[in-house]
Amino acid sequence: MAIVGIRRQPPLAGASCDPDDLRLQVQARLAEVAPAHDGLLSTAAREALLGQGKRVRPVLAMLAAAHVGGEPEDALDYACALEMVHAASLVLDDLPCMDDASLRRGQPTLHRRHGEDAAVLAAVALLNQATRLVLRTPAPAETRLAALDLLTQAIGFEGLSEGQMRDLRDDAKDRDETDLRQINDLKTGALFVATVRGGGLLGGGDAQDLARLSIFGEAIGFAFQLCDDLLDVCSTVDAVGKDVGQDDDTTTFVDLWGECRTRAAVRQSLAKAVEAVGHDSPLALYVLDLFQQAELGV
Repeated sequence: MAIVGIRRQPPLAGASCDPDDLRLQVQARLAEVAPAHDGLLSTAAREALLGQGKRVRPVLAMLAAAHVGGEPEDALDYACALEMVHAASLVLDDLPCMDDASLRRGQPTLHRRHGEDAAVLAAVALLNQATRLVLRTPAPAETRLAALDLLTQAIGFEGLSEGQMRDLRDDAKDRDETDLRQINDLKTGALFVATVRGGGLLGGGDAQDLARLSIFGEAIGFAFQLCDDLLDVCSTVDAVGKDVGQDDDTTTFVDLWGECRTRAAVRQSLAKAVEAVGHDSPLALYVLDLFQQAELGV
């Protein structure tokens, strides 16, 4: 069977597609662009942004740029903006009015350390900084604006904000597969699509490249949410570094399908993602490795 989505040209000579190398580049650049002012707001934002993390979305964005024939560095600032958005979303998600989480990455959540006021304002400031960073990306103005449109769409009414609102306010115990999939696509999938599509855009990808990357992003977004649901029931606080059992009062795919079918759905989503970009793509190899590390038997 023909593999769709294999890039038509390799990354430019000398470009590294090693995820560890890309992660180090992202970490160094984040340290440069993180707020450096004195005061509690800057301190809280830096802690949220520069703490432990796999930098999954930044690495995916840079791999997507290389996948379509560009340099990974073409998407470096966009990758850092994605991490700012992700960090802000975690800070907000942990608040008492939302998940009321006490741990994040093995440490007390930001609002537990610095107060809810500092946490909210740090999240707002990081979202603002992400926008500024995309606007300063070294790319043609039209490309910068298109990338910013992707990112802001994934944050707002067509993305994680709407998904979080539905998750908080819709009847959590009376959800079917359609309801759960819609919430997942908004909360998780939209930002993954913006991640790889934006990276591909900055790497010079054409419409066909971006369409395949969108399929990849949607598929891994669903797989990541299913994996998160499984971890909530199968793992421990020590293993994942955050509170577990957070979904006890809500319906998840594990509740609807059971663990075995949910694991099978993760495998199916990963297969769809791999088919979209090609089995030999660094994007596919990186994502498959991430799920192997999760040790969920998927």
